[in-house]
Amino acid sequence: MAMNRFSKKQIGFLLCVFFSLLGSLLSYYIGKYYDDTDFVLGNFILPSLAIQGIISSSRSILCILMVLIAYRKGMVTAIILTLLALLFAFLRIVRFQDFSSLPGIFNIVFSIITIAIIYSFYKKSEQNSRTDFITGLRNRRSYVEEVSAVISHEKPFCLACIEVEDFKELNDIFGIQIGDYILERIAKKLSGVLSKNDIIFKITGATYAILFALPDPAHHHAGDDSFVPPETRLSEVLNAEVIKIPAADNTDKTLERNCTVTLCAGLAYADAKKAATYNASKILKNAEAALFATKRNPDCKLCVFTEEMENQEQKQKEAEFLIKDSLENNWFYLVYQPQFTTGEKKLRGFETLIRCKKPDGTIVSPGYFIPAAEKTSLIMKIDDYVLRRAMTEFKPILGSTGKDCIISINVSAKNIGSKNFADRIKAMLEETKFPPKNLEIEITEYSFSDSMETTVENINMLKALGVQIALDDFGTGYTSIAKLMKLPINLLKIDKSLIDDIESNSNVMDMVDSVIYMGHIMNCEVISEGVENEKQLELLKKHNCDFIQGFVWGKPKSYDEAKALYNEQS
Repeated sequence: MAMNRFSKKQIGFLLCVFFSLLGSLLSYYIGKYYDDTDFVLGNFILPSLAIQGIISSSRSILCILMVLIAYRKGMVTAIILTLLALLFAFLRIVRFQDFSSLPGIFNIVFSIITIAIIYSFYKKSEQNSRTDFITGLRNRRSYVEEVSAVISHEKPFCLACIEVEDFKELNDIFGIQIGDYILERIAKKLSGVLSKNDIIFKITGATYAILFALPDPAHHHAGDDSFVPPETRLSEVLNAEVIKIPAADNTDKTLERNCTVTLCAGLAYADAKKAATYNASKILKNAEAALFATKRNPDCKLCVFTEEMENQEQKQKEAEFLIKDSLENNWFYLVYQPQFTTGEKKLRGFETLIRCKKPDGTIVSPGYFIPAAEKTSLIMKIDDYVLRRAMTEFKPILGSTGKDCIISINVSAKNIGSKNFADRIKAMLEETKFPPKNLEIEITEYSFSDSMETTVENINMLKALGVQIALDDFGTGYTSIAKLMKLPINLLKIDKSLIDDIESNSNVMDMVDSVIYMGHIMNCEVISEGVENEKQLELLKKHNCDFIQGFVWGKPKSYDEAKALYNEQS
């Protein structure tokens, strides 16, 4: 049972110490009592000096092994044992005036030098493994050790997670070397807020962490105002800073450029009384959750972690896992909501809607997984799934009756703003043989907020292919009319939130009428979504809305039902 208390490394270390000590004592004993004795082993004769040399070399190897097993403790132990052997050798010379052990002394000196070299190598290697090579700050490995130590001592602390905003864009614009220079400058800037017991770390990429030591409530006096809260200290350095980018060595030094760098931070407090519930990963995760909340609020540069954030993050992760499982196991399926001409109730086409059905039969609302997907790149995978499946399902029946039918598909702002979106659509059209004129891509006004130029470029490429473009949720965005007038849009969709009140609110009806009129001025057709009753329908007819979509004439249908409706209309 006692052996189970030691690891293999500890047992190996203890054995090295034992045999090294035994070797030193044995060598001294042989030198003292059997100095001129030859030992006979069968046909071999071994002088005592030869045996002492073998023992000395073995002891040196054992000392080196100690350093390799545990370089700090091993170095101290090995030096002590080696110096002990050196003492025995000197005693022999002094006591017996015998210089035959002189070669052994040189061997011991060389052993000490070798031990020192190995120790310095391991020390530097470990230092590098705990240090970020760009900033020289402690890295994530060091973070885990330091925070774990604070937690084990049940001390209160606050962890700040700080990130350089849009650092990838800065790297793309200025280059990696300038990016490293910015990281160094930020490291120095953040180090200025540290007090005596605080520690700063470089976690990864453009993310830093600061471990703020908090006063122990049991020993903190109410009148002591010397402690400055982490929020106060950080707020002084989170403001935007203009960093002067140095010119390259071979260019004109006057060509220095300015770069504006902004920081955001999330804080997580750790109570000493709840130390058992924390670990280094969890407290960092909490600080990152607060940082994520900061990013969602452009007017805020610093947030403190709350349990509500933890719940939101948990729900986000659960939704992401659901999406990944659904894509992999085909839990997603499509339904199609018909669109009709307002006057004659002729089928225009279908809007494609995604649904999710888990293996146990549970239907998961898109309102659960779509917002989560939009926060990640998963929304692009969902878009691609819907596009490919809708084209594949409707291709066999399109053209069989000679009647046109529009298949309208919502695409996220992130997707329409990606550089290769139009090329991916072209590849899908070629793969499925789907006629481009029957495909309509629905985008929102928010698609133009972040990447206007790329979005318009994709729209123009899609128009060149023959694909139609619809502007969804019209009337709820913030794109200027001047911009909308320049966009090659085929269809405007009036948002359901406006249609809901047209019966009871004349101002809303006037607004809808203006939107319809504006759409016609832009040479677009107009469709109202969310039309649920006959009174709404009659008002939209009266105001010349071209198409309607809603429960009044058709709920979302399965593929077979949509196919039957298409054939019936044809």
